[in-house]
Amino acid sequence: MSEQPSYLSRIFQFFADKLPAFSFAVALMALFLASGQAFTGKSAPIDWRDAVNKTNQKEEYQLAMRNQHEGNNAWQSMFGNNPNLIADVAQQMAPSVVNIDVSRTRSAVMPNSPFDDEMLRQFFGFEPGDDGGASPFRRFGGALPKQVEIGNGSGVIIDPQGHILTNNHVVFQADKITVTLQDGRKIPARIVGVDKYSDLAVLKIDAPNLKPALIGNSDKLRPGEWVIAVGSPLGFDHTVTLGIISGISRRVPDINTNVDFIQTDAAINPGNSGGPLVNLKGEVIGINTAISGRAQNIGFAIPVNVVKKVTDAIIANGRVQRPWIGISMTDISPELAQSLGLPGNTEGVVVAQVMPKSPAAQSGFRQGDIIQRLDGQKIVSPKTVQDAVKDRPIGAKLSFQILRDGNLMALQARTEQLPDGYDGTKP
Repeated sequence: MSEQPSYLSRIFQFFADKLPAFSFAVALMALFLASGQAFTGKSAPIDWRDAVNKTNQKEEYQLAMRNQHEGNNAWQSMFGNNPNLIADVAQQMAPSVVNIDVSRTRSAVMPNSPFDDEMLRQFFGFEPGDDGGASPFRRFGGALPKQVEIGNGSGVIIDPQGHILTNNHVVFQADKITVTLQDGRKIPARIVGVDKYSDLAVLKIDAPNLKPALIGNSDKLRPGEWVIAVGSPLGFDHTVTLGIISGISRRVPDINTNVDFIQTDAAINPGNSGGPLVNLKGEVIGINTAISGRAQNIGFAIPVNVVKKVTDAIIANGRVQRPWIGISMTDISPELAQSLGLPGNTEGVVVAQVMPKSPAAQSGFRQGDIIQRLDGQKIVSPKTVQDAVKDRPIGAKLSFQILRDGNLMALQARTEQLPDGYDGTKP
């Protein structure tokens, strides 16, 4: 009969089996003890590899069980018991998503026209300011040829009356707009109103049996939530892509500084503009607007809570009231402050430009003024001023504390409606 391990060896073996945290160290201790007893003839040796293997197997098994349990819970929390939830949401959204085709008629441009040369212009008797490219056609009886530009985008039906939401840049200066529904109907559309500030537009079609999309809430979004983008990239209508919310409240100067965007890695391409970004409940939580040309899988959508305010105003009034005072600003850095002859720790924002005939110009603002307070609120960035102006009604009086030539001054300005044709990048 073979000899059994000693009592002490069995204790260490027990802990190696039961407590994975001891794993390798415990196994080695058991090995040395058992080996010493073997040399004295009191006990048979224990193979340390058996102890380590048993411990590792237990750890791997526990990890696998935990991952399976958590994975099942995560799957159920996202998809319930429906493995085809993404397809179901896409199918639910399909009747509410439309393809938008636009055409624009433009005058052709003559590249490298010889009539751009001033001597030739004088030879042919052109007056200063004449269009050197177009004038030859007009002067000699010809007509400058026209060219038709074709574009496409996406949109989403928001009510049974036929209002469709899309991006302003999709329908900008369009002569003809045609909406194609999922069932193949092609319907002419007209523009109800646009908002260049947010890059949104509302269209209207007259058609029966329309299915409006469900509208969600974008205020409680979290990075990591699953989302679906639906639209017509490159004209491929009702394309569905899946991703997550990569970030929220993104300020993107290259696109639009007026909106805090939702960032997503769901594939967005030309033609997706104006289409919906949808959560797994089938609710629209954003309107896809732009992509970053400097990287992959970085797309941006306008939050739907911003969209709701804009669309409600456009449908009710044909436009959105946008308060404006007419200044552009920049952050003040220690270097900029010192260049202005001020201490490096000067706080506020610098007025970089004052729009002519704007409320700010009429109130006495000057380039180089440093805005430090607005209605008593400390100013820490240009966005602070932008948000404060944006939240005021038209005609509201704003009180500014500014620093000019080292002296504190008080100025007041009243908000006015953002002028037509102005994109609102300055408050």
